[in-house]
Amino acid sequence: MDLGVLKDMPRIRDRASAKLAHKEVQCREMLLSAYKEMVCAMSDLVKASLAMRCFSKVSSGSPLVRFTDRQDDLNDLGDGGGAPVHRWVSMLEFENLAKELVEMFVSELQLKRLIVLDLLSINLKEGVDPSLEWSDELYDGEFNEFQSIGLGSGDSFPLPENWKADVLQARRPGHTPSHEVLQVYLTSWLANVNIKTNRIDEIFELVGEEMQIKLR
Repeated sequence: MDLGVLKDMPRIRDRASAKLAHKEVQCREMLLSAYKEMVCAMSDLVKASLAMRCFSKVSSGSPLVRFTDRQDDLNDLGDGGGAPVHRWVSMLEFENLAKELVEMFVSELQLKRLIVLDLLSINLKEGVDPSLEWSDELYDGEFNEFQSIGLGSGDSFPLPENWKADVLQARRPGHTPSHEVLQVYLTSWLANVNIKTNRIDEIFELVGEEMQIKLR
């Protein structure tokens, strides 16, 4: 750390280093908290996309038709026989639209997880060798959350196959990203590069017209 004309002040280096270390801890906690909120939001989105079907509940001796989100009859697909749910769009079409949205946000979450991984690996303390890898859990319960919504298997969150070579080549253990790289990270984080806003608007407009409600 270059302190310039302040370098001869008593204990100035120690005090400045202590404040920077405290600030580093705060920023890491804020970053991880923001990432955890993203994972929770992604979890809610996936669960909602998988909860569209409604199955007839098997009941004996009752004239009432009851419904459930569980499949009692293997012949019941929960889609009303493919009939339109509102006017023209079937349950399968709604599910495909939801799947398209989910895939966008999963891809964006994977990108931001890479950024979080690199940022959390930065340590200003000398002699500390960061060792965070993609297979490491960033917080307790992260992989359990992914597994519960079908995005993970075992104790991992799979890295997209077409990303693996580039990621392994770019990430160098113990190497601190340059100022330019950090700027790219920040820009990518704010830009939501995998979220196709025009396509989202199209989907919301289609579904809104079908259900006769305003979604945005």
